[in-house]
Amino acid sequence: MRLFRKNKTDETDYLDELEITGEDNETVYIKPEPMQVETLEQKKQTIENCCDRIMGANSRIAELKVEYQTVNAYLTDIQIIEDLPKTQEEKLKNLAKKVVVLDKDRRDFGRSMAKLSEKQFSHMKECEDDIKDILKQMSDDENYCQTVKTDMKYLEGEKAGLKMEIQEYKNRLYLINGASKIGIIAFAVLFLLFLVINYAFNKDTSLLIYLLIGITAIFATGIFYIHNQTINELKLSEIKYNRAIGLLNKIKLKYVNIAGRLTYAYEKHGVKSAYQLNKIWGAYLTLKKEHEVYNKASGRLADAEDELVQLLKNMNVKDQNVWISQAYAIINPSDMNEIKSHLMNRRNRLKKSLDYNTEVIGNAREEIKNTIMNDKENSTELMGILDAYEEKL
Repeated sequence: MRLFRKNKTDETDYLDELEITGEDNETVYIKPEPMQVETLEQKKQTIENCCDRIMGANSRIAELKVEYQTVNAYLTDIQIIEDLPKTQEEKLKNLAKKVVVLDKDRRDFGRSMAKLSEKQFSHMKECEDDIKDILKQMSDDENYCQTVKTDMKYLEGEKAGLKMEIQEYKNRLYLINGASKIGIIAFAVLFLLFLVINYAFNKDTSLLIYLLIGITAIFATGIFYIHNQTINELKLSEIKYNRAIGLLNKIKLKYVNIAGRLTYAYEKHGVKSAYQLNKIWGAYLTLKKEHEVYNKASGRLADAEDELVQLLKNMNVKDQNVWISQAYAIINPSDMNEIKSHLMNRRNRLKKSLDYNTEVIGNAREEIKNTIMNDKENSTELMGILDAYEEKL
């Protein structure tokens, strides 16, 4: 596996690589390995692998587009709030300040029992309806990444073993060819020697000539058998090697998308693991129970939140409820800029993933086209494989 870091000044062809974000948040690329396309079987494997890559990329693109539209909607709402006329801006800020103050009073009520930052509490409140699915997805992705690393190491080892095996068979063929040439030369020299002795020295060497012919026949038969057996074993090893490369490429593509989704989820929820997110969620539930005690004694906060939601709705803000937990950003421009910057970073990551998977599809389609175009004799059979995938693609 060849790892290298992308030069930030080089904006070309970066999508030809498999993308994984490392611990330092710097993008690392794994260059996919080309499959062998010499035999018909190898070409079939190549087309099947390309179709699998297209299906995986299409699935990821659909998932990314939903999240991309959500992030875009948030940014549009921020733009609406930032472009409000002065009178509406003042009214919105006063109401947001009221929500923040009342919410702070409610939050301070349980500080002695549960410790959670304001941003963490706000985010957990926003994710409350989906937190079970989020935790399950994050945990499943972590388990998958851990498992697939082991699988890739095993496949890399198997691929290396097959490569050595192929080289050994090629070396054996080279030795067989050398032995054949030496045998032919030896037979010719001895045959001529016996003829010279027979005619020049008038000694009967016919028995020796027949013996030489017999030995040569046995030698040729043995060489022919070993040569054919080695050729068959070489072809079988090449098929296994190509299959290992195809499987590695397929696993790497899926690993890239899962790892990318996991990295994005960590950034989105401000955690480093599903365990940490679950711990924050537990603290949020404790704090929420304490807040419920306070809320029963006062409905002022709920009234203020309803009023804020209605005002935002009148201003054509699409997702009004999210600003209940982010009312502090309406008051403070620096907090609003921080949220906007975070959303833009999320959008950029999503855009890169969309571009990457789009490029994966384009490259796979081009590879299929080239494979079929370069083998017109078997194009009908190769097209049949593509047709079998057509409905899925």
